[in-house]
Amino acid sequence: MSKKPQKEKSIAKQKAQPTAQAEGFLSFLISKSTRIETIGVLILQIGLFIFLKVRFPYPFTESDSGNYILSAATGKINGYRPYGYSSFMRFFSSLSDNIQFLITWQYFVSALSGFLLLFTLHYFFRLNRVFFWILAILFLFNPSILFMNAYVMSDGLFVSLTALWLITGVWLIMGGALWIVPIHLALMYWSIDTRYIGLFYPAMSAIILVKRFLPQRVLAAIGFIAPFIILFWYRSSQETQMKDEFGYETFSAFGGWQKANNGVAVLPYVKINEDEIADVEIKAIHKLVRSFPDSMFTFENVEATNFMWVKSHPGKAFLIQYIQQTGTPYLKAWVYCGTLMDKYGSWLQAKYPVEYFKHFILNNAKNIFTVWDILEGEKFQADQNLKSIFKTDADVYEYQNHFFKPMTSIRKIGDAIVWVALLSAIPLFILLWKRRSYTNNQLIVLGYYSLFIFMFIGVSVYAAPINNFRYLMPIYYFQVAFALLVFYGLFQKKNETKDK
Repeated sequence: MSKKPQKEKSIAKQKAQPTAQAEGFLSFLISKSTRIETIGVLILQIGLFIFLKVRFPYPFTESDSGNYILSAATGKINGYRPYGYSSFMRFFSSLSDNIQFLITWQYFVSALSGFLLLFTLHYFFRLNRVFFWILAILFLFNPSILFMNAYVMSDGLFVSLTALWLITGVWLIMGGALWIVPIHLALMYWSIDTRYIGLFYPAMSAIILVKRFLPQRVLAAIGFIAPFIILFWYRSSQETQMKDEFGYETFSAFGGWQKANNGVAVLPYVKINEDEIADVEIKAIHKLVRSFPDSMFTFENVEATNFMWVKSHPGKAFLIQYIQQTGTPYLKAWVYCGTLMDKYGSWLQAKYPVEYFKHFILNNAKNIFTVWDILEGEKFQADQNLKSIFKTDADVYEYQNHFFKPMTSIRKIGDAIVWVALLSAIPLFILLWKRRSYTNNQLIVLGYYSLFIFMFIGVSVYAAPINNFRYLMPIYYFQVAFALLVFYGLFQKKNETKDK
């Protein structure tokens, strides 16, 4: 007799929880209980768009912006960055050659991702108004994300695509319709093609698709394999394009340079007998590199990536020497030397794993918590490269003062609060799981977010020095969402206890 009330209580609880089928998402957005939030968020997003347009009539650019613009103008891959953001530029420049049109759509994609993420979480977790507006304010008013919307770089688009990809993942966890699957995979592909750090996304997509299709084993197996097929096809396609354009079959020349830049962090702490190096190419690079003093290989230099960018440093010196000896054009030489640097960097990291972990990985991990200045430039300048694809009303526009750069001290405080909240939420999440404060699918969503955060951090620490405010911004939404949803779950549990 005692089991029946428990069973009825469990069924009632399940019925009370929102599901993908209980109420349509659009109906939810315009429902009486949510209408104020929907209208309020849209008004705030429109207001922020107007602010950015008025405050920054011309977008910010930097030296790397030129590579994306050149690639968009030529329609060809370059030896530095993936083509995705250039493709985004090229598409919108075909609709309008005004550079503000590009920035408008860049903001629209960002606003769409923020809106859908915010209300997807509201839909599936049914936040009360206090928690909803805390989440909304933290999502909408982050200065780094706002600035990236007026910045001709791939990072803003990458943050938006990552958010949209993770949103579709949530819907699949919650049993969403099958048409979401191709959208999820397309967003995964576009994310990778925008920034290569997204190369681990297929592993997460595979897990999500297995969850969506089980207990149908055949479909689950297909879902698991599909993201990796797309990844392997993408890598093969990139290598073919690099081969056609530069004559060398490599996925990313930049990756090879980055690997060598990271690897040389071990050189002041190891003794290497050049006569014992069997590979002729590695030996030639190492001989030149070790002709430079140990001061070139401090973490400060590694962090600044001086190895590959500064003429007085060994990597750039090797490139210049190669160009002088062979007469190879610069970009082709960069790509070829990148393949050599890939071998050299891999050799250093594999030969001295303990030193590499100590002097690069650990030092780089500390930068996770560093708040870097927002690189707000002094002026906009339309060079010939930019004019080849865009038009502007003024060739030069000088900003009278900085708006985002002075926010560093405020951002440090906000960033510290977010990290403390996230780290505090992790043990509480385990408690939530044990207490069953959320449904299984809701807990899986929270686990999905935490997995993404720590995988992104791990890949970031391994791949390249974290030396820019942009690099960890893709995890921001999910740091905030994970912590807030965990605390909300505890708040709900506490209220239930009081009611009893």
